[in-house]
Amino acid sequence: MTAYLLGALLFVVAIVIFVMQNTGSVIVHFITWTTPEISIALVTLIAACAGALVMLLVNTYRAFKIGQKMKELLKENRKYQKELESLKSKQTADYSKSSAPTAESSKDSIFLNK
Repeated sequence: MTAYLLGALLFVVAIVIFVMQNTGSVIVHFITWTTPEISIALVTLIAACAGALVMLLVNTYRAFKIGQKMKELLKENRKYQKELESLKSKQTADYSKSSAPTAESSKDSIFLNK
């Protein structure tokens, strides 16, 4: 996160330096659209803001998809935790039943002692 903020700060500083050094006017042509003469600083700022907006939209979509996947995985995890607890309790119950002496095991031990 710190590296991201540092990178953003360096980018802003570079844009400011570029704007200060390039004060001339330009005409922008895009497909069939043409602007009147405007400052190159304004064009640069508009392009930087448009890029930031596109990145915001892309990161918002990515965060939304990650949130959905995390919600799905948490739901699946809860299901498996319940299944694990159920199996553990069943195993404990089966173990306690098998370790309790039964009438047959008492008879077997009588025959083995003779």
